[in-house]
Amino acid sequence: MLSLEFSLKIATLPYPILRCVLEYYTVGTVYSKTNIEFKNSLYKNVLLAIESYVAGNYHKEDMRLMVYQPIENIIKKFKKNLLAKQLNNFGIKFDEYSYWIHRAEVPKEETNVVIYFHGGGYLLNMFESQFVFITALHYALDNKAAAKTSILIVDYSLTMFDKEYPTQLFECLTSYKNLVKAGYKNIMLLGDSAGAHMSLSLARAIAYPEEVKQQLEPYPQFKLDFSVSSLPQPKALILDAPWVQPCTRPKRPTRHGVNTLGDLVSWDTTLGDFYAGKNDRKFINNFLTFTNTTWEDHWAKVEPINNGNTMMIVGEREVLRDSSEDFYNMVNKNGNIEYHTEPGGIHAGVVYVESLDYSSKKGAKRAIAGDFKNKYGFNAIAHFINERS
Repeated sequence: MLSLEFSLKIATLPYPILRCVLEYYTVGTVYSKTNIEFKNSLYKNVLLAIESYVAGNYHKEDMRLMVYQPIENIIKKFKKNLLAKQLNNFGIKFDEYSYWIHRAEVPKEETNVVIYFHGGGYLLNMFESQFVFITALHYALDNKAAAKTSILIVDYSLTMFDKEYPTQLFECLTSYKNLVKAGYKNIMLLGDSAGAHMSLSLARAIAYPEEVKQQLEPYPQFKLDFSVSSLPQPKALILDAPWVQPCTRPKRPTRHGVNTLGDLVSWDTTLGDFYAGKNDRKFINNFLTFTNTTWEDHWAKVEPINNGNTMMIVGEREVLRDSSEDFYNMVNKNGNIEYHTEPGGIHAGVVYVESLDYSSKKGAKRAIAGDFKNKYGFNAIAHFINERS
């Protein structure tokens, strides 16, 4: 049964929709006045207004009833999309937790594998817009990079089904190990929001194998049957709107004084609390709250953080900008982490806003033709991968 709170949000949706439409055609919305993606699209303005309105104070049962779809169902549906039809091995299962989006037809030792960890606060399953993003990304790459870049997604367990930390870390680490075992050594980690949190968690686990061993030891169901220390570190980290302190309430007003109205991130810590669950937060801190760590003790051994192979993207107006900036300032000891702030951008704009233009048949043709003009996130990420291919 739906919660009263969520039911009221659904019942009162006409209010934010009507307000958004009126503002769009008169004074402009907070979106259309600040970001180029919204200037000529009523659809984007209304959709984001709806998503922002229903965000926050999530209830697991609501998400199970209204949102959840098994990934097999989404893949089956998306296979009909033009974006997927031209990809090699789209939707083929790689291991227990992961699926190919595209598998490059070059020798494994020459292949870069991008592992994509989706966002959603560890509560929500992968959405169709995230499938649009990760499939369209293939076409945003230059010819050389596209030919040698494979893309894999990990369908980690969700907190809506009471799967708490370290479930997701164990599953992602297992898929990473299986890729290495299969002969892939050049692995890039790409994630938005919680997916960026997982990218950082996984990078730390591989760089500090004794720490992750200690984290998993209390859980017999997560017994490691391989040596983490034998795994090669990720070649690169691509962090879109990283969620670096899931259980810390963002401060108001934000440090930069920008208007965060309409962002997709709520001001509560419900999602982080679901993820941490019953764990001792001091014990799991180094894999939970990255702003409570130090470079010297927790990141100095993470190779991509220190050798110029990490990039971060944040939105100018997003709620999590301050914490992302704090993390960047803490780990950027060598001064070579790429840091991009999208003008007027909201949380994970490349996934939830830019990708909308490629979700239709016409949009898919546009992506396949390589038309990513003025796409801030797509172009930044593609350029980063191109330079490393």
